[in-house]
Amino acid sequence: MGEETTRHHRGELYAALAATGFGSAYVATSFALTAFDPVPAAAVRSFLAAIAVGVLVVVGGRRGSSARHGTPSRGGGTPSNAIGPNATAGRPSSTARAVRLLVLATFAGPLFLASMNLAVAHVGAAIAAFVAGLYAVLSAVIAPVLLPERLTMRVLAGFVLALFGTALLAELDPNGTDVVGMGWGFLAALSFALYLVLARRWSAPYGLDGGTVAFSIGSLTAVVLGGFVLATDPAALTPTAPSVEAVVAMGWLAAVAALGPVLMVASVRLIPAARSAAFLLLNPITATILAVVLLGERPSPLQLAGGVLVLLGMAAATIPGRAGKTWTAGGAPGGGLS
Repeated sequence: MGEETTRHHRGELYAALAATGFGSAYVATSFALTAFDPVPAAAVRSFLAAIAVGVLVVVGGRRGSSARHGTPSRGGGTPSNAIGPNATAGRPSSTARAVRLLVLATFAGPLFLASMNLAVAHVGAAIAAFVAGLYAVLSAVIAPVLLPERLTMRVLAGFVLALFGTALLAELDPNGTDVVGMGWGFLAALSFALYLVLARRWSAPYGLDGGTVAFSIGSLTAVVLGGFVLATDPAALTPTAPSVEAVVAMGWLAAVAALGPVLMVASVRLIPAARSAAFLLLNPITATILAVVLLGERPSPLQLAGGVLVLLGMAAATIPGRAGKTWTAGGAPGGGLS
């Protein structure tokens, strides 16, 4: 019982650290955009993150190899990261694994990061965090299509509440609202929601650990967005005389991009996905507090009310009730789906 409690606490800690890191990324992006354009910023951030994750994977692999050779496993057990069919005779093909990894990296990488950066550039860190943070609600709505979960009235109510809050964030004024910026934020939310649901479905049975996913996200984003910038405006990748704040922000963004996916995958392998998703509430809260303190952003009373409604919608859609079912990292009780 004590070991199970420790596992749950670790899973909750990983989710909380990932969520606060993701929230801080919106504010760091605002600083980075003082020197970089949105798409080049995403490309540089991802390139640095891929290098960092690559080093972590190599170091971790060497340590794991040393441990395996130096200390035989007790009782002939399998390694802790060998979860799902990939650890048995029914191992999926490398092609199937690569395709799923590419899909996950696309949704959480170039599509999400470019959209998020463009949203921050248009509407600011605080508003972008709330709009892009809708992925917590959207993932709960999409999940029943791809996972053995029911679409409950509670989730639908949370979705409607969050959408109404988003309308308040836009201040209900199509003429005075940056609709394009809000659109980029919503695209970022949809993209990351699909990533969360598919990662929940595929991570365990296909052996897609956090390090592998994070490296793939960083590498694909650097190649796709970096290639686009090199073809259109190569100078944008190396701005002249960037401020110290912009350089520090880019380093922080790389750290978040490297560690965030690792922490989230580790979290959903230790605690039910619904429990892990509940910590995503910390994402827009962190972004708003930091935006007020560091950027001087001041959401209007109407926007603050909208933010509260978005948080309530996220809570209704993601925090399970007493009688609600919980699901393992694979997406179903006791295992994953292929």
